[in-house]
Amino acid sequence: MKKAKKKLTYKQMVDIMAGMDKTIQQQQMLVFNIDKLLQEYIDFKEETEPFQKFLEKKYETNDNDNKEVKEK
Repeated sequence: MKKAKKKLTYKQMVDIMAGMDKTIQQQQMLVFNIDKLLQEYIDFKEETEPFQKFLEKKYETNDNDNKEVKEK
């Protein structure tokens, strides 16, 4: 005979979701801090404008949706 699957209780489900929320918040904070650190390093090296030009050149916009918005 097949064994019945055990269902999660409401408390277990809430605990799992709370753990996932905590993990997501930690990841968001990590990304925020890395972004801030990178910006501070660029400012420290006083290479903000050359870095922006490099990024614009390397990642040219190919998004057609933006062109439509600018035309309106």
